[in-house]
Amino acid sequence: MAGLEQHLQRQPGDPRALIFKARIDLQAQRFAQAAAGYERALQGRSKAALDAGVWVEYAEAVALTQGSRLAGRPRELLARALAINGQHPQALDLAGSAAWEAGDFKQAEAYWHRLLPLVQAGSPRHSALTTAIERAGQRARLALPPLR
Repeated sequence: MAGLEQHLQRQPGDPRALIFKARIDLQAQRFAQAAAGYERALQGRSKAALDAGVWVEYAEAVALTQGSRLAGRPRELLARALAINGQHPQALDLAGSAAWEAGDFKQAEAYWHRLLPLVQAGSPRHSALTTAIERAGQRARLALPPLR
């Protein structure tokens, strides 16, 4: 960690080092520092800004700063991740959860439908996802349209 800190003092804008430190902060449950690190790393034109996975990590860090809620900025960051890679499994999963959280069950169902072929058939995750899709579909048919 000391070496990483020294490197960032010499090169404070190094996206790879900032992401590495943000991941360490996330693991250590320093969510605000992690979110700030991802934000700094994703400014400008680096390869990191074209990596959907890094945007998902950033969304998770921001969500954790707000009590694991995906509303607002995390949902925007997930949309950015999906714009880069519309088949990113974790982005689809979290975007579905964000839509569910917002009461947009039709959109949750749509995201999870896109995710389903990417999950190993017959796995516990596949089964759970199938159940979530069915529940989202049921709620979508019974619910009022979400507030926008």
